Amino acid sequence: MCKKLILLICFALVLSMSGNASAELVGYWKLDEGSGANAYDSSGNGNDGTLNGDPAFVPGRFGQALEFTGSPQYVNCGTGVSFTTVGDGGAAEGYTISVWIYPYNPGGDGKICGDLDDPGWGAAGGFKLALYQTRIESDVRDSSGRFFSRSTDGRALEANTWYHVAAVYDDAGDTYTEYIDGEVSRSVSVTQGVAASTADFRIGTDTPNLGHYFNGLIDDLRIYDSALSEQGILGVMQGSGVSYPFASRPRPADGALYADTWVNLSWSSGDSAVSHDVYLGDNSDDVNDGAEATFQGNQTDTFLVAGFPGFPFPDGLVPGTTYYWRIDEVNEADPNSPWKGNIWSFSVPPKTAYSPDPIDGAEFVDLDATLSWTPGFGAKLHTVYLGDNFEDVDNATGGAAQGTATYKPAGPLEAEKVYYWRVDEFDPPFTHKGDIWSFTTPGAAGNSQPANGAVDVPMLTTLSWTPADSAASSD
Repeated sequence: MCKKLILLICFALVLSMSGNASAELVGYWKLDEGSGANAYDSSGNGNDGTLNGDPAFVPGRFGQALEFTGSPQYVNCGTGVSFTTVGDGGAAEGYTISVWIYPYNPGGDGKICGDLDDPGWGAAGGFKLALYQTRIESDVRDSSGRFFSRSTDGRALEANTWYHVAAVYDDAGDTYTEYIDGEVSRSVSVTQGVAASTADFRIGTDTPNLGHYFNGLIDDLRIYDSALSEQGILGVMQGSGVSYPFASRPRPADGALYADTWVNLSWSSGDSAVSHDVYLGDNSDDVNDGAEATFQGNQTDTFLVAGFPGFPFPDGLVPGTTYYWRIDEVNEADPNSPWKGNIWSFSVPPKTAYSPDPIDGAEFVDLDATLSWTPGFGAKLHTVYLGDNFEDVDNATGGAAQGTATYKPAGPLEAEKVYYWRVDEFDPPFTHKGDIWSFTTPGAAGNSQPANGAVDVPMLTTLSWTPADSAASSD
């Protein structure tokens, strides 16, 4: 199917693993001029823009950015030939559009860029990229009609935060994919083409006629004539080219809570990698420094099993432990190799209960509160001890076990009291004694310093607390 691409939308990056090698810039507006009435096209295609309504140059994500106030402000980049012949000889292979945005009012209707022939609902040609009601919106046209993508299932954006937005049309796969900060926000099937537009391409709006102006900052807008790979998206996010030499997309995700005693670590390879140096350990500094004990070898596979005999940590991963890992990408033919990776981590939950609610040290807890917690790794039953004396709770035994991770005290709690509680976890045949947590009810003294259970307290220490609302003095 013949699909002529017309420049297309202001977002970035794609998901075609073969797209990077031939990707060419159609337009590239760094928006770093700092002053003046122009926004120059750094792609070499001459699609320079003229500022209208005096948007201001301000510090951006990379260098400078343009600030739009939601009023009639935009950049008019004209109708350059590169906007009507995107792809190979008019047969569309796809497109990628990359942009950094910093919305002031993501709940409105602000157009990031576009060049629709018909700003209404008709056919014709062109595209639009917008931020509508906190989510990305896209619109493309050809003679048969339009593809309009507005959804509530994509990632919601917040005010006063930088986001990298990427919209990718992959003609080979008939898919349209949105990326936010390098992660897929949503992906949909689409057979709609994009026809050439006779309208001007604008940054900060799609057409002045409708008055939907962007409110916030726009920086580093790029348009490519093909669908970039995920690695290419990450490269452009960094403000560089489409090549990204570093390992990425760790699984388990960085910072994940991983409830098992073995793991299959995997990652996406950097663009230039031939092999991978793998580091894994339970000490972040050792992994960062490449300590010998953490080096698991050089390999060509993009996965590593740990926690089984014959593999790293042969006795199994230890509950309550955080593990750190790093992948350095290697290509001996490249003088820049190796490319040192980021430190990633995952944590195996402890055998003891954790994440109490109310949190440890909570104040003004309701008298009819229900206590809850996250069960320890492998726990089958839970025994709760509650009282107003620390030592009694610490030494308690023989409580009744229960199957749920919530506990409702037998009667209302008393006001103006400090309560202590503990949850023991039973994972047959072992019982794992829990930590002592505390909370105060309204009217009790709180915010004790040093905190309950504090260790290594200096010999000379000033004790302090927040007095109860009704207290005339403190004993």
